[in-house]
Amino acid sequence: MYLFSGLKEQLLTYLEPSQVQEVQDAYVFARDAHDGQLRSSGDPYITHPVAVTKILAGLHLDKQTLMAALLHDVIEDCDVTREELAEKFGERVADLVEGVSKLTQIKFRSREEAQAENFRKMMMAMVEDLRVVLIKLADRLHNMRTLGSLRPDKQRRIAQETIEIYAPIANRLGMYAMRMELEELGFAAKHPMRWRVIRESVKKARGNRKEIISSISNNIQSRLDAEDIDAEVSGREKSPFSIYLKMQEKVGEKVRVFNDVMDVYGFRVITDSEDNCYRILGQLHNLYRPVPGRFKDYIAIPKANGYQSLHTTLKGPHGLHIEVQVRTTTMDQMAENGVAAHWLYKSGSNINRAEVRAREWMRNLMELQKNTGDSLEFIESVKVDLFPGEVYIFTPNGNIIELPKGATPVDFAYAIHTDVGNTCIACKVDGKISALSSQLSNGQTVEIITAPGAKPNPGWLSYATTSKARSNIRHFIKNLRRDDAIKLGRRLLEKALGGISLNDVDQDAIKRVEKETRHKFDDILAEIGLGQTASVIIAHRLDPEVETALKKHEDYNRPLAIKGTEGMMIEYAKCCHPIPGDPIVGTISNSGGFILHRQDCHNVANHEDQLDKYVPVQWEKDVEGEFRVELRVDVVNQHGVLAKVTSLIADEGVNIVNIEIDPKDGTTNLLCFLIDVKNRLHLANLIRKIRLYDFVIKVSRHR
Repeated sequence: MYLFSGLKEQLLTYLEPSQVQEVQDAYVFARDAHDGQLRSSGDPYITHPVAVTKILAGLHLDKQTLMAALLHDVIEDCDVTREELAEKFGERVADLVEGVSKLTQIKFRSREEAQAENFRKMMMAMVEDLRVVLIKLADRLHNMRTLGSLRPDKQRRIAQETIEIYAPIANRLGMYAMRMELEELGFAAKHPMRWRVIRESVKKARGNRKEIISSISNNIQSRLDAEDIDAEVSGREKSPFSIYLKMQEKVGEKVRVFNDVMDVYGFRVITDSEDNCYRILGQLHNLYRPVPGRFKDYIAIPKANGYQSLHTTLKGPHGLHIEVQVRTTTMDQMAENGVAAHWLYKSGSNINRAEVRAREWMRNLMELQKNTGDSLEFIESVKVDLFPGEVYIFTPNGNIIELPKGATPVDFAYAIHTDVGNTCIACKVDGKISALSSQLSNGQTVEIITAPGAKPNPGWLSYATTSKARSNIRHFIKNLRRDDAIKLGRRLLEKALGGISLNDVDQDAIKRVEKETRHKFDDILAEIGLGQTASVIIAHRLDPEVETALKKHEDYNRPLAIKGTEGMMIEYAKCCHPIPGDPIVGTISNSGGFILHRQDCHNVANHEDQLDKYVPVQWEKDVEGEFRVELRVDVVNQHGVLAKVTSLIADEGVNIVNIEIDPKDGTTNLLCFLIDVKNRLHLANLIRKIRLYDFVIKVSRHR
């Protein structure tokens, strides 16, 4: 029990003796379960869960969390089941232990997939109970403190994971102190030489810096005392990791050097009220000149993790830059411990902003989980939210929406509500119509314009940044693709049935096929539409005797009619740009669906010798839509030529997608237009009118 004695003294400072006894029972169980197991350092394994529990006890966490921390490896590493834990310590403790346990029993195709799935489990377990991630963070912190006994390559891998995943999670939950230690330990393990050089350089520079920090601290403290403002001033020394990150930043084309970073001095002023924070800010700006554009009010607009403080940068003595944070005692406690402050500083009158923000984030994680296909995609999306670098945008009503840097109006629309994002068609930024792809800046007011029946544009994925926006757009595209595949599959199957509507097919036959294939009929239709199942096979299954008769049916050998409304399941080849009226042939794409080519396209020149790869298709009589085509116009080089041609194209109701100009020689130019037309007749009329210009030498459709 000697290992538990130090922990017991710590627990008795805030838990009841009866609760401490329950934690001790969990310790005895864990000790016996891990008996004979050693860590890579050679220490008894039980030293690890005890150390993890001490970290959590420092945050005054409740008895269930402490018991789960002591037991967090018994399911994974010992012959102990969740049921045993539930019977002995209760369902809640068993849930916490299961939430922390890793997925080592599942075989994955790759290490990346295993890590991603483990991360997904941690995120989802965190949604169920926030304490799961607190145990996981404490577990990782102790593992990082004792990393030295592992092989160097394993140290670097774990350090990389800590910097990329665990430190940002601690930051997202507002746990500044834990994040700092994880980053420092991760940096030291990942780049030991760089860490050592920076640490030694800091030590050398420390003597002179102490005098400067002391002088500035005294100046600030004297000014506040003179104004009768109760506050405590302290100087802060940058950590090696924060210095390293600053040195990675470029100022213009110049990379920062160590002395540039060390010329910035940090101070923190702690006071007793929000009102005093703003009074102190005024005194600081009177004492030293503020640097324009470097003031941030995180009290009025807290960060995503609930962090609150006033930040300002001042020009101090000898031109030195001084970075100052001003906050209340409560804000300081929240900044250091984030969501854990809920237990450490319980107060009926104070709302833990960090916990409120964390729970809001976790609700978004649940929505993301529903819309995301696999673990790697999920972790990629969550990483976006873990590295925000926030901008604050106003709604027309004056509400503030917090978004990551680089966010667009599409992200803003989804941040308001999923339905607003899905029906968004345009936006106004500061009262002016703006592109949905434009990047938003701090303080802008954005109004989203919606329309009933509007749908997300797949192109939004190229500039949407938040996980909520991206997951909803992806979710829509997947559903849209499936709907299109089902419609196309229905048409292909009805064609294979000789034009018989599926509504007229015996329902018992459909149920029989569903039973034989173990798929719902819509899934079968989707597979036909995606080119994964042959329509003739399903037609034969529906009625084996009908096949011979079908081949005699006049519609059986007729090519599939293309209507132009097939959505995402039909692509028009970019090599030849087929349009209604062109003889066409269809090929099955790698991703499912069909790609249409003109029959004279060089990419399908041998299609008659490879009929198994091609699908006979033809245009429907009244095809609707716009179809892309490349038009080339050779012109004499005259003033205003381009304006006249583009004006004529626009007058004909043709949309210009792109224009390229190729100067052939000093007297002629080649104008290449990528345009959208309705059909061959529409294109022919346009070409005829362009030819009427006397400066036009030749007009041709690019083949």
